[in-house]
Amino acid sequence: MYTLYGYAKSSCTQRVKTVLNYKNLKYNYVSLDFSQRKQMTDEYKKIHPRQVLPSLVTEEGVNLIESVAIIDYLEDKYPQNSLLPKDPQLQYQVRSICEFINSSIQPYQHPLIFNYINSQSEQQITWKDQWYEWNMRGIKYIDDQIKSTKGKYCFGDTLTLADVFVFCQIDSAFTRFQFDFSPFKNVMDVVKNAQQIPEIEQARGIYSPDFQQ
Repeated sequence: MYTLYGYAKSSCTQRVKTVLNYKNLKYNYVSLDFSQRKQMTDEYKKIHPRQVLPSLVTEEGVNLIESVAIIDYLEDKYPQNSLLPKDPQLQYQVRSICEFINSSIQPYQHPLIFNYINSQSEQQITWKDQWYEWNMRGIKYIDDQIKSTKGKYCFGDTLTLADVFVFCQIDSAFTRFQFDFSPFKNVMDVVKNAQQIPEIEQARGIYSPDFQQ
């Protein structure tokens, strides 16, 4: 059985949980509250040298780190209930949405980035404002991108990793700050449909035993 190290309010943890659920893979969950720096221990550093979340430890004791790489590993090792299309062009489109969220929205929410930006600027911003700026920019871009490809989900009527990443991003931002994403109808249609899938709904941070408002 796998061991997942994560935190309820981590959208990256939620991504991995969702894929584990969707592929019917069993795992133990170890909570590390990064708001209290619970991941900054020598023990966890042996699992993830940068001491960030999530990490997934295999039954053989192999440490898997970085959410996108972990998900790629799970997709390759467990082809059942695949979340990547076989068509190369469509797979590229799915991966491009995932990469955009992973590199151009989520990092700006990280406390380390937020603290660095404020340390280099005379004009201080709040963490909520930082989240709002990059979520609204990013989700608008995705909403425009999927306008011509959307069915029930981002790319037609088949669930893909793009939908998982979009859902986790929106859910995380709404849970923390109740941002209004209703202007982005294409994205919110996808979120509404994805939420009907039990494996996605059950992976939400609000259901995690370590969730706190």
